[in-house]
Amino acid sequence: MHWSFSILEVGVIPGVPLASHLPGAPPDLLVALPCYCFLLTDGPHHVIVDTGANARASAAAGFTIEGDTSALLHEGLRACGVEPGDVTLVVHTHLHYDHVGNDTCFPKAEVVVQRSEVRWATGPGSGPYYVEVAKFLEMLGERVRTVEGDVELLPGLQVLWNGGHTPGHQSVVLTRPSGPVCVCGDIVPMYANTGIVAPSCPRTAETEHFLETARAGGWEMIPSHDPELRAHPTCIGKP
Repeated sequence: MHWSFSILEVGVIPGVPLASHLPGAPPDLLVALPCYCFLLTDGPHHVIVDTGANARASAAAGFTIEGDTSALLHEGLRACGVEPGDVTLVVHTHLHYDHVGNDTCFPKAEVVVQRSEVRWATGPGSGPYYVEVAKFLEMLGERVRTVEGDVELLPGLQVLWNGGHTPGHQSVVLTRPSGPVCVCGDIVPMYANTGIVAPSCPRTAETEHFLETARAGGWEMIPSHDPELRAHPTCIGKP
């Protein structure tokens, strides 16, 4: 089974220190990084990877999001000929605030996350990026499906635990005629991080192992926040 994908830009996070992703960047250099969601489809199935941020959760975490993320997400889906009710599966690379802000757009969807990510996110040391995550998980209730390690979700679509950015981080690999495509999540926030481990990935060994696996497999790597993704032929919508 072959999958196609679309990149939906759903907002911009201003004032991000570039040094958090690129080692050696000037510590005072701030950049505006896009926030993306990813629509994957094989025809009968429509899957969303990450749902972006929202203004309220961003403010609670001490950050700003520019753009009406929910409206932009709906516009991007419509441009692809997909309605929110068509989406039956949401996959979260991890549970940071800028990746889980619009799950309510998809009331029929099962939500897949690593069990180790849930455990870490609800623990005492999780930190501000996991603002209100316990409330978020309670809201989803039985829609949450926790998995462990590498799991095939549908034919030609699998999640791979890699744990470099957060202990339960996972990436999504889909089968394409041109070869595998990896929706990386924050283990590869920018294209440069396909060769350089980001400072935002403190678990270096896990990150390097994942990058070696990707190189060996010849995967196309889709980073999570790189402005250059706007030029990708599958990118839809710019706030």
